[in-house]
Amino acid sequence: MSHPIIFNGSLGLGLMIVGLGLNATLRPNDHLQRLEFPIPTEPLAKKFSLALMRIWGIRNITVGVLISIIWTTGDENLMAKALSAALAMPITDGFMNLKMRLLSKVCVPALAVVGSLVTSRHAEDQCRCTIRESCWPSSKTWDSLNSTVNRHLIRYIPPGAVCYKSHPSYSPTACDRVIKQWPESKFHSSDPASLHTEWANASCTPVYKNGTSIYGNVEAGERGCSSGALPAYIINATTVNHVAAALKFAGRHNIRLVIKNTGHAGNGRNLGNSSLSIWTHNLKSIELRQDFNLTCPNAQDAPSPRMAATVGAGVQDGEMFEFLAAQNALAVGGTSNDVGVVGWATGGGHGFATGKYGQGADNILEAEIVTPAGNVLIANQCQNQDLFWAIRGGGGGTFGVITKLTVKAYHAPKVVIGGYDIKAKNQTSEDEFYKFIADAHTLFPAIQDAGIHGYYTVTGPPEAEVLTLSGSFMGFGISNKTYDDALEPFRKIPAASSSRINWSLTKIPVSTWQGLLKVLPDIGIVSAGYGIRASRLISRQTITEKRQEFADVYKKIGPTKEAPSNGLPNLSISGTLTISPKPVNNSLHPSWRNATVHLITGQSWTDATMDTDVRNIVHDMTFRKLALLKELDLAQGAYLNEANSIEPDWQWSFWGPNYARLRDIKEKYDPKGLLWCPQCVGSEDWVQRHDGRLCRAFNPW
Repeated sequence: MSHPIIFNGSLGLGLMIVGLGLNATLRPNDHLQRLEFPIPTEPLAKKFSLALMRIWGIRNITVGVLISIIWTTGDENLMAKALSAALAMPITDGFMNLKMRLLSKVCVPALAVVGSLVTSRHAEDQCRCTIRESCWPSSKTWDSLNSTVNRHLIRYIPPGAVCYKSHPSYSPTACDRVIKQWPESKFHSSDPASLHTEWANASCTPVYKNGTSIYGNVEAGERGCSSGALPAYIINATTVNHVAAALKFAGRHNIRLVIKNTGHAGNGRNLGNSSLSIWTHNLKSIELRQDFNLTCPNAQDAPSPRMAATVGAGVQDGEMFEFLAAQNALAVGGTSNDVGVVGWATGGGHGFATGKYGQGADNILEAEIVTPAGNVLIANQCQNQDLFWAIRGGGGGTFGVITKLTVKAYHAPKVVIGGYDIKAKNQTSEDEFYKFIADAHTLFPAIQDAGIHGYYTVTGPPEAEVLTLSGSFMGFGISNKTYDDALEPFRKIPAASSSRINWSLTKIPVSTWQGLLKVLPDIGIVSAGYGIRASRLISRQTITEKRQEFADVYKKIGPTKEAPSNGLPNLSISGTLTISPKPVNNSLHPSWRNATVHLITGQSWTDATMDTDVRNIVHDMTFRKLALLKELDLAQGAYLNEANSIEPDWQWSFWGPNYARLRDIKEKYDPKGLLWCPQCVGSEDWVQRHDGRLCRAFNPW
């Protein structure tokens, strides 16, 4: 039972004045009038909150304002929920830190009210149970689960354990094999829990015979191997019943739950200290149907049949491409054969053919999904429509566990493809090179309108001899003449700049989708170390109307003309030009539809990099370079699957105005927050502590 709420009018008025005063003096520019935290979902509370957003241009509504709003309604339950939402706001910048410091000084009596709002639940109910606690299930209980899932329960040992002399699994022969395979993406995607690069569990990274880790940590061998954030147990799910059993078990025993197919999801979403993991990798069914019909309770509600592919949750892009290509068909997928179809599509999804056929989320027709309660649902346009809307862009594994996904399929088209290399000459300055890049970007909207899309990278020394822009253009279902005519203006820019750059633009002799799949590189190697990135969807307006500003930002976030003197790799930039402008009623950030390019800049390091340097890299990338990209156009967002791992204001960045509705749907299907991952819908309700425990951020009811 909750404690009674005691709140008087004078305190409410005081908090309101403080809140409004702080917002009036500290709020940033008026165009930052956006919801960046979960506001209450009740109509009256939402109405007041949105009114304040419009009237005062408030970026982050303070505790005082929210309490005073709901106090005027006389509804104590709404007031408690509003306070919870306010306290869940991400405090990620100096503005919010200053605001909260001031609040703590002038509102100490008010903050004391928080204590009276907290429920009388036992403390352990506020955190997920860990393996070190008495609440952890007994061996007998785990054995019972193992029987329920047909002996598919795995007690996980990190693959790097075989390299540690102090570990029972030590084997020099096995260690040599792990070290050899560790750089391969396939090694991690096919393992029940291992992840690549910065999420590869630094607590048990493979070590050489001298004890140095493959990433350069000379103390790794002496420190030993531990599970770290890797799951304690894993269910190798091969049926929908296995998934349902895992969800019910985790909910019953208050255990943290994670999901993995390939592990390509960023931000450590597949990891969890003392967790139970659902490994969906072996749900490998694929079926192509020429006349797929939606599963509708009333057949009259179903749209006309169409070509579609139904894939299990473990199917990867390369597997789907190969299966469909053999039948002269395609479905959109990513740029790596190793990526899982479901996670890629539900997060948004860009790939070689998405500029022509729509983003991955746009192509989802139907999903079989197991809810946190263990119920198996079908979500499409004629049943569970809210869930269907949410999973198309709202992220996978947030609202339930998808076991099957049906996506649009198309007859394989004819293709036209070409590549280009543009290199700065030795005397060319960085300003000149990046001005050239900005000029080239002004042509991309017209090129895309002609049906041509592609990718590019920008690199510098020592990875490249000089500043270099390399990329490809791909056209699906268009003629060679259309392709050549659309690229003619692009050819003229480097030709007119021959004193500053060397360039080449050539066609590749491929004319079919199947042929394209054969020549595309298999991105199967992962980076040898760690990294941080900043990314943004860049609008057409920015590219065409802010050319000089775009060039200036590009220079600040891009590689330098000279190799870095600190021993770190140069910065690198990738550009995605495969974005579909066609509007679709799904939960993707609306800024996808007016974006020309998705830009990513990144910096990597190894275990040998000093801790102070790592902190500086992360801070610079997150609060300088990312800020520069945001300031180009504050209305734009970022791609969930390729974003900064500590993205400030991530709710707006990933979903914009769609976030409030996504929160409502999350609360409907997962009211207890069983499915949690960093920067996922509703994740602000929980906090991952330094010791790995997952605990409620604040729960007043």
